[in-house]
Amino acid sequence: MSRWKALVLLLVVLWPASAVWAQEEGRQFEVTPFVGTRFGGNIDLSQQGNPNVDYLRIKSSVDYGVMAGVTFWQNFEGEFMWNRQPTSLSSHNPTDNTFAPVSNMNLDMYQFDVLYQFHLPKTKIEPFVVAGLGFSHFGVPPVNGQSVLGFSNRFAFNIGGGAKYYFNRHWGLRAEVRWSPSHTTTGQGEYCDPFYGCGPTTVANKAEQGQANIGVIYRFGR
Repeated sequence: MSRWKALVLLLVVLWPASAVWAQEEGRQFEVTPFVGTRFGGNIDLSQQGNPNVDYLRIKSSVDYGVMAGVTFWQNFEGEFMWNRQPTSLSSHNPTDNTFAPVSNMNLDMYQFDVLYQFHLPKTKIEPFVVAGLGFSHFGVPPVNGQSVLGFSNRFAFNIGGGAKYYFNRHWGLRAEVRWSPSHTTTGQGEYCDPFYGCGPTTVANKAEQGQANIGVIYRFGR
């Protein structure tokens, strides 16, 4: 609840100031609360050497959050996205190919994006492409006093696209899909140099996830 209170307080404080700045600078702002689904994703644990667990599966589930963006040059928009997925983890046993429940988890993504919007003539539908960088927070409570993952924050990125439909100057709908991997554990790979040959190197394992969301746009500014 403390995060929700902080988010509401931040919006209350910044909303009047941002609206005034939007009018003065001639910029266009959009705030889009959304809901949808995030699916897929495994956390590789093969490097731990446990013969009974090779990875943790992230359960596909509902996600929700908010996006806030501002135009900064022609059709380009800078955007921040907070996205929460209440989900759970289950361990995979490679011996008999079974899964066992491990823990609940809130997977929060914080992303800074750049969006390019195509303004098509004679239509209210505006397709867009988007990509960004940020981090994911793996909120997993301890099990029997022990950390489940051994980490909490990891680098993440996303790429995707969708479309916006505006009913009028201030209101619209936004639908999109994204590929959004998050770094998790580390593993061993091979790096080849043209002068020194090939050798082992540390690589980042990724939880490969996708998401599909729909939201309501509130737009203000010029």
